[in-house]
Amino acid sequence: MDNSRIRKKYLWMMWEIDKRLEVLKALVNGNADVVYLKAKVESEALQLRKILELIAFSSLVAHKEKYKEVRSDMDKDWHAKRIIKKIKLINPDFYPIPTKGYVKDKWVDVRGGYLTKKQFEAAYDLCGDMLHARNPFAKLNRSAMAFDKRVPDYIERIEKLLEQHRVILPDNLGVIHVQSNFGSNKALKIWLYKSADKETQ
Repeated sequence: MDNSRIRKKYLWMMWEIDKRLEVLKALVNGNADVVYLKAKVESEALQLRKILELIAFSSLVAHKEKYKEVRSDMDKDWHAKRIIKKIKLINPDFYPIPTKGYVKDKWVDVRGGYLTKKQFEAAYDLCGDMLHARNPFAKLNRSAMAFDKRVPDYIERIEKLLEQHRVILPDNLGVIHVQSNFGSNKALKIWLYKSADKETQ
């Protein structure tokens, strides 16, 4: 796959994340009225889960068949650790690395405040809990209320993770570097470095 196709595919996935974050913010701020509180929590969980899936899948943009294989498994499996294990088999370095840029021949990375891989796994499983209630007629429970309160923090941490980041592609295909500009009118910017010298942390 050529440089431009990889960049376009990754760019599309970041664009979709931006739009789903917009929907999630509207749910949190009450600008998207779903009338019923339980339905609001489930809607938040759905959008958050979709965002997390896009983050996980994004490093597989250069591998159409492998992407489709993992994607088909996602329809059957909601457990974050199992899903991540499958993705790691294709790309051990799939998780985005939040960065401030490439300065003086090295990456200057963000130290904290972003969604870590461990938090990613916990959030994904939590979304599954919210979306797979055994009793659809049960009242809103405490865990759902707690999830609702945590959503703004998830949004902030995801934006911090992706605001400017790099992802190492599998099979030595290079490093994607992105300035997402989420929530603004600025265009997303993306570069693909083929050289391995910008791959090191």
